[in-house]
Amino acid sequence: MRCMFAVATVALMLLSGCGIECSSMKIVCIGDSLTACGGDGGRYTDWLNVWLPEHTIINKGIGGDTLAGGRQRFQSDVLELKPDIVVIELGANDFWQKNRPIEALEDDLEDMVKRAKAAGAEVVIAGCFGERDYTSENNVEYSPERYDFANAIAKMEGDICHRYGCFYIPNMQIDIKPNGRAPYWAEDNHPNKEGNQFVARRILSKLKEAIAAANLKNRYK
Repeated sequence: MRCMFAVATVALMLLSGCGIECSSMKIVCIGDSLTACGGDGGRYTDWLNVWLPEHTIINKGIGGDTLAGGRQRFQSDVLELKPDIVVIELGANDFWQKNRPIEALEDDLEDMVKRAKAAGAEVVIAGCFGERDYTSENNVEYSPERYDFANAIAKMEGDICHRYGCFYIPNMQIDIKPNGRAPYWAEDNHPNKEGNQFVARRILSKLKEAIAAANLKNRYK
């Protein structure tokens, strides 16, 4: 009976966007330039702040960062802030550098997820490479010899989400493909304010699920 009630509570929270007893959440978004880009008021976290004003959303994006860099600063930039939810957006620079094996990238991401979970936080992983059919795209931003590595990163992210019960956005930029095209991309080949609105909407759907899960956890503490 308790299990049925819990399932019903989750369903109600998801349908309503949270629930009448929704707690204010601290949400920390750690990432690279894709988290930092967009300019003042134009980052995806800025859009999330507009749509989720009852929650505190903290941007910890650093241009050029990697999974190893995120792991190194995870304690100071994330855990010490005592978040309820952590959004991890890292791996794009690892893809472009392509100087570490997928096993090393997996170790970095898994370490961050395990530490966040141990601290009681829900985790959302925002990826860039999943759910893409490269043969159907008119303008892919990288050459075919990189497709297997991109798919391997996406599979690694999905596997970790499955193992640890994370929420997964396989391709947060899918709504503004192809890369570099106006009106959603800046000249530095990163999403601009308009592009980040689409990125934020895709993250928002899974973030709402994470918020509901965090609220349910709080109700049964």
